[in-house]
Amino acid sequence: MTKDNRRFASEATRGWDSDFVQFEKTPRSRILERLRLTYPESSREERRSWGDTVPQLQQEIGEVVRVDTHYARCTAVLEYQLPLESRRADAVLLLRDGVVVIELKGKLHPSDADIDQAHAYARDLRCYHRECHERPVHAVLVPTLMRGQGEAERNVHVCGPDALDALVASLDMRRTGPPIDAHRFLDADAYRPLPSLIQAARNLFLAKQPPQLWRAAANTDDAVDHIARIVADASLTRTRRLVLLAGVPGAGKTLVGMRIAHDPGLDLLKRGDRGAPAVFLSGNGPLVEVLQYVLRQAGGAGRTFVASSAGRGVARDRGGVAA
Repeated sequence: MTKDNRRFASEATRGWDSDFVQFEKTPRSRILERLRLTYPESSREERRSWGDTVPQLQQEIGEVVRVDTHYARCTAVLEYQLPLESRRADAVLLLRDGVVVIELKGKLHPSDADIDQAHAYARDLRCYHRECHERPVHAVLVPTLMRGQGEAERNVHVCGPDALDALVASLDMRRTGPPIDAHRFLDADAYRPLPSLIQAARNLFLAKQPPQLWRAAANTDDAVDHIARIVADASLTRTRRLVLLAGVPGAGKTLVGMRIAHDPGLDLLKRGDRGAPAVFLSGNGPLVEVLQYVLRQAGGAGRTFVASSAGRGVARDRGGVAA
């Protein structure tokens, strides 16, 4: 394996990355060729979209540099694929004060689904990317047929291609320090979503300690607190509640379930000798055994509430929390 191949293998997949000046000056055909070579499975519609949007991005990025030459060393990344996933952000701009994630749509008015898509990219980078933990991450949706700047929705900025340069400059108001290091950002290990339940159990079994979750626990606090309040209210009113928790892969759904099942606060709701106040259920028998063993070894002392859902009316191969 050559040195270049080793370097590429250790970095996130993307169609293009360069500083702003090089991005503006590179012939469009060269950038499009790089995109096609990186993603040979791309559809005809996707390639047509690249042909329309790349020149627009080049023009707007060039305008940003002409207004403030300090942006010359900032980085433009096209078709950034979130490591370990198949989702790709159309463009990511690495500025001095933060990261701008851009989603381009060939339409005049954005849909709710478009807003959700742009919001999800920014959220996942903010939660799971090492270089985004202490920096603002801005989501920008660009309907390519729109002109001017629209109203932000769900913290997603909306603007036409003609207003993108002004918006980017306004999002980098502090303009302190050097630009974000592109090599550190593109390091494949820089983006780490939560491990799957199976992988987490394997890590627990081998290392005898929970895997590194970065800020994941903090990012599930709101969900855990809200569910705990629902459980407490159900206990006080002697009613039953169904809580449905949804999220993209790696969002932390399993972690929320495990935290609820092991929440010491639920002990206060226990009435009589009813056993555990909450049980984490899974249809994966071997996985349950691994979790029970390792968590008990970690000091659970019989308070590790993980059980098989077989015979409990819970869909197999799904996690669940019964309270």
